[in-house]
Amino acid sequence: MKIVEETRTRLRLKHKPLRYWFIGWCIFAICFSFLIYCLFFESASVKITCDRLSPTQINCELKRFTLLGSMKKFKMFDPQEAYILTRTGSKGGKTYQVIIATPFGEFALLSYVSYQDNQEVTFKINDFINSGQTSLLVQQNQRDYLFFLVLFILIIMAIAAYFGTSPVTICTFYKSIDRLFIERKSLRGNQVIEYPLESILRFDIQEKQYKYSKLYRAVIVLKSFKEIPINPQYTDEISIRYAVSRIHSFLKF
Repeated sequence: MKIVEETRTRLRLKHKPLRYWFIGWCIFAICFSFLIYCLFFESASVKITCDRLSPTQINCELKRFTLLGSMKKFKMFDPQEAYILTRTGSKGGKTYQVIIATPFGEFALLSYVSYQDNQEVTFKINDFINSGQTSLLVQQNQRDYLFFLVLFILIIMAIAAYFGTSPVTICTFYKSIDRLFIERKSLRGNQVIEYPLESILRFDIQEKQYKYSKLYRAVIVLKSFKEIPINPQYTDEISIRYAVSRIHSFLKF
């Protein structure tokens, strides 16, 4: 919070929630990048078709589809086996993924499919490789998972945008007209509230404990005991204490 104007009859303070803007838009940018990845690059479903050309030669085609319907094709020659790769997260959660091994490399299927579904797909592929079947069609789908993930990302983006558009506060004390004006300006709209100076009882400094530090905000307490934060967002102690001391000096509290 800064003193932007001080005369004999007027005192104006301005608070820009830079911390909220920075955190909000950083989270928004990260979520937006992840959303683009989920929509355009993450596979929502896969389809495998295989044909046995001879007892020793199998040609397969792997198609990957995104949520928006785009498709990528991969050729797989002479698959040797399919197995389930298990990954354990830092908190103990497990994910399962089918891997198809060929002489020319390995091809991974979907990452967020149930173990039972992966078992079924693995069995079908290995049964085809080891039998005399002439063709194979296998599909996997994780559209529901991606749909809820995208919905969650959109909610986080909305919250981040809310913080990123936190209002600038301009608080002006007018002795000449015995008025206090508090303006809050943001992309969401503007708000102006006013009170007579004589309705002010005192000024408080509220603190909030965070993990590694404390932050502060200045609050106007009216004679009706209603509390009006000058800066709704908590900020550093030095600027808040200095602003409150200048208000006391200006109003001679």
